[in-house]
Amino acid sequence: MLPAHLLTLIALQTAPVTRVDWPTFLGRQDLVWDRLPTGWGESAFIGNGRLGATIDVRDSALGWTINRTDVVHDQSRYPIGRVVLKTAGTVRGGDARLSLWDAEASGTATTDRGEVRWRSFTAARPSVIVIVLEGTGGESGVALDWLPAEARPPRKVYRKDPFAPEDLHPPPVVTRSSHEITSVQSFIGGGAHAESIVFQSSPSPEGRGGQGVRTRGGTGQRATIGARTFYVTIGYGSTDREAHVEARAATREAARLGLRRLEVDHRKWWHAYYPESFLTFPDARLEAYYWIQIYKLGSAMRADGPILDLNGPWFNATPWPGIWWNLNTQLTYSPLFRANRLDLAESLFRNLDRHRQALIDNVPERLRADAAAIGRSSGPDLVRPVDLATAQSDAAHEMGDLPWTLFYYWLYYRYQLDDPILRGRVYPLLKRAIGNYLAYLERGDDGRWHLPPTESPELATVPDANYDLALLTWGLETLIAGAEHLRLDEPMLARWRAVLANLTPFPTDSAGLMVGRGRPWKESHRHYSHLLAIYPLHLITPDRPDARSLIEASLRTWERDAALFRGYSFTGGASMHALLGQGDTALARLNSYLDAPRYMQPNTFYAEAGPVIETPLSAATSIQDLFLQDWGGALRVFPAVPAAWTDAAFDRLRADGAFLVSAVRQGGRTAWVRIESLAGSPCRLVVADWDSTVVREHTGPAPRVTKGTAGDYVIELGRGASVVLAPDDTTPLPGVSPVTLPGSALNPFPMLKHGPGASQP
Repeated sequence: MLPAHLLTLIALQTAPVTRVDWPTFLGRQDLVWDRLPTGWGESAFIGNGRLGATIDVRDSALGWTINRTDVVHDQSRYPIGRVVLKTAGTVRGGDARLSLWDAEASGTATTDRGEVRWRSFTAARPSVIVIVLEGTGGESGVALDWLPAEARPPRKVYRKDPFAPEDLHPPPVVTRSSHEITSVQSFIGGGAHAESIVFQSSPSPEGRGGQGVRTRGGTGQRATIGARTFYVTIGYGSTDREAHVEARAATREAARLGLRRLEVDHRKWWHAYYPESFLTFPDARLEAYYWIQIYKLGSAMRADGPILDLNGPWFNATPWPGIWWNLNTQLTYSPLFRANRLDLAESLFRNLDRHRQALIDNVPERLRADAAAIGRSSGPDLVRPVDLATAQSDAAHEMGDLPWTLFYYWLYYRYQLDDPILRGRVYPLLKRAIGNYLAYLERGDDGRWHLPPTESPELATVPDANYDLALLTWGLETLIAGAEHLRLDEPMLARWRAVLANLTPFPTDSAGLMVGRGRPWKESHRHYSHLLAIYPLHLITPDRPDARSLIEASLRTWERDAALFRGYSFTGGASMHALLGQGDTALARLNSYLDAPRYMQPNTFYAEAGPVIETPLSAATSIQDLFLQDWGGALRVFPAVPAAWTDAAFDRLRADGAFLVSAVRQGGRTAWVRIESLAGSPCRLVVADWDSTVVREHTGPAPRVTKGTAGDYVIELGRGASVVLAPDDTTPLPGVSPVTLPGSALNPFPMLKHGPGASQP
């Protein structure tokens, strides 16, 4: 018999492989403009998790509207300003492309005097926006200028409210020299931001600066003698000097390193980022949409960055210039876990840890020994008090916003099973969030524990709101499981068990889940807060006939009048139909969202009264739910694939229990599934179209696979081991590779074409 290490090597050599030509695959998802984009909703967008820009034409000039997510005054984001292209002639047309693989925008701007070729990306270290320009003809002297924004509170601007004296911040101080523009904006009451734009001459032939502007239609690059490079950044600090010093330090460091070094480091990060997981299916528009959101996540989040608010690094006029906690933050971060990009989620969780005292101080002083909370919205300091006893508004009655956020912190733990994360970070904060609920519980005449009136977000303030009952139930179950797993001597354990055993049931009627006790569902509404027990908490699941009937009734009632929905209503509905295995209906919900031009922007941005970044990102989560689900302690592969998607594949999607899962669907049937166990936790697998399974390949000790009573497969996998399963011994094991799409279907965004109504700058 061969040694174990040789058997493992043979298995690795014969197992199905992943073959993705990433530049080509992502090239078919690139945003391509055959005219220059105009406005935020058409713009090309770049970012590094903190600093970013939208690139478009406004007032007949191509420009970069720059922003930085953590520039906040008085808990509010502020507009920063715009870097504009200075041309000798009038801009008449042009084109653009956003390359996802290189995370770089490029294009041409044609004037009546010549042409300007440009390309731009956002480097992370130092944090600068890089702009490379090359002018031809009468545009050989191309340059940039700075247009600062007026510093006024965006919420008041949107509502046209009168300004108070403290809102009238002084104009910025702009200084121009031959090689630099600086701008300093100070705020009344303290704080400032500063901008630095540094010009660097074209690189030497020896290559200390890098490459020139990408030629139109090609993937190669050429050295450009006439190219000019600009480094742009935003500094932020408590004083003018502090902000100014930070900005100038970044642009000077960028100029010292040069274009080539910045470009190499930038691409290295992005080229490692994308292959962390892979997903392909035969729907060009939706596949491109998914990968654009993956690009957007990498552009808007980094592990050491700020919490991604409603705007991220692409701020636009808005009544919501902050962080919202009653759906937005949760949906924003939801795609990261299954996409195997856990590091980006640290931008939320590190900030929760860092500001834990603020979360404690948000509850009344009498509760601070045991509780923590956050209200509907906040700035990055997470200050937003919640006191149910003195609440005077609906927003002040919102109790569940921190527990809902912590559901995703729990997923962060469950998807890697790193116990120090649970012990030192998740568990202590969840204990306080649930402690806030326990402080307000009331014993009813029925002997059950009840909640007083709380706010089911955007619906109503009612007793026993299903929103809060669901979060309280999930929180108690999770704390009990966590304490048992960590073997803690937890003094609250008996109380948690007693409350959970005697908590009032979810209020229901013939129409399904109610909003709360005494409050039936009255009309369709965008927010599904009353349905959290179904999704995403999965406390009510369709594996029991009565529960399935309740889910179906609740969905029918909620979806009765979709005209009252917003985009995230459709993405939430898609995930709930995917939970039921209804892939065609889930796809219809996603297409209804994409077909809504009122909100859906050509570049995949989304806006209602103002920008809200979470909705497009939640659509990525809904797409993932068609391919892999992990509720009820089981991995469910291809649980809701639309009938028309006979071929599809995914690689290294992450799942609860710290598993990496890959699978191929071919000819309408699951050909194989590969499971890699990162922690050695128990594994159950459900593949709806398999009647049996065999082990075709494995690494590590031979796994034992048995069939459960519910048609699932119980697989014993040790830490670091993997297995490839197929329905039989003879089914071919095709590798993971992109689904073939017709050339006419490629690059479906941003769909800006010349024709009636199409405008040029």
